[in-house]
Amino acid sequence: MIDMHPPPAYIQIAQKPTPGAGQPLQLVPSQPQPPAAPAAPHPPPAADQSQQQPPPGDIEPERIEVTPLDVGRYLPPTALYATIIVTVVPPTGTVEIYVPGSEDTPVIFRGPKTAGEIRLNGPTAYVRLKNGATSYEVEYLSWREP
Repeated sequence: MIDMHPPPAYIQIAQKPTPGAGQPLQLVPSQPQPPAAPAAPHPPPAADQSQQQPPPGDIEPERIEVTPLDVGRYLPPTALYATIIVTVVPPTGTVEIYVPGSEDTPVIFRGPKTAGEIRLNGPTAYVRLKNGATSYEVEYLSWREP
């Protein structure tokens, strides 16, 4: 016996772009704006032009401060994984630790104290402080070798 099904419905979704983080909202003024002042007879000096802000459409990328963590001082160079405890100050903060090549998948340590395992591929890992964290402390518990 053959089952007959209707053909799939094809739907196209249109979405209006919304301003992202860091973009100002485009609000309509509630009161009429006064007329603009007449243009100056000569252009302003070049120093004033360099201090102008970029137009709202040009957004600078978000800068995230990353601190290198030298794990090679505490672990053998053949270690593939390390089990660590991270103490976060203040306790409501978060610390992300990752190694080169896995920037998109960091190991997250939430305060006040969290244990976890990080994968290593060299003597250096990198730390990002998030959610108001101001400092951290790392305690090395163990490591695994091949």
